[in-house]
Amino acid sequence: MQVFLIIFQQELRLNFRHLERILANLLFFVIFLCTFLLLAQGQQNQAGINVIFIWFALLSVLIFSNSEFLKKDFEDGSLEQILLACENLETAIFAKMLANWMVCCAAILPIIFLLKPDFEFLLIVFLASLAINFLCCFCGSLSILSNSAPIIAVIILPLIIPLLLVTQGEFDVSFKLLCALVILLGAISVFATARIVKIAAE
Repeated sequence: MQVFLIIFQQELRLNFRHLERILANLLFFVIFLCTFLLLAQGQQNQAGINVIFIWFALLSVLIFSNSEFLKKDFEDGSLEQILLACENLETAIFAKMLANWMVCCAAILPIIFLLKPDFEFLLIVFLASLAINFLCCFCGSLSILSNSAPIIAVIILPLIIPLLLVTQGEFDVSFKLLCALVILLGAISVFATARIVKIAAE
């Protein structure tokens, strides 16, 4: 637990020193969403269309912001130091994934709530974005093995689409399924990412 907190706090400090990344994610989300909302004005079922665009804007931010997850840490040697110093690499990876999610979504979730002031919808977005973040981080970690960033979207979309379908059901069912998926995908992504790091370090 101590290792988790140390790495989590360190990642947050490092990321908040570079506010341009947070602002870039926020601006990308806002610009993407506003563009499509303007194009969709006057369409039937406007509320449903707005929800779809919110999901696609959020998904785009998570995919692109995680396209090179851990690559910078791998290149500057900090990941190797963590591998040597930390007995449980999975704990460090989990801390980095959660910190990355906070950097990507901390400013976006309040905007989503302003656009759609529904606590149930916000909770579904919260859980779904966390699950999607785990998947994106795993796929992004492939970039430390090779220059695979261009194919990350191709890999991740077939995994994310079923998850997005879960969000469209009744709240009680979607909430329970998403809670289970967050735990499952989090565990699988953390262990798989740690394995990728160990392979790259050999």
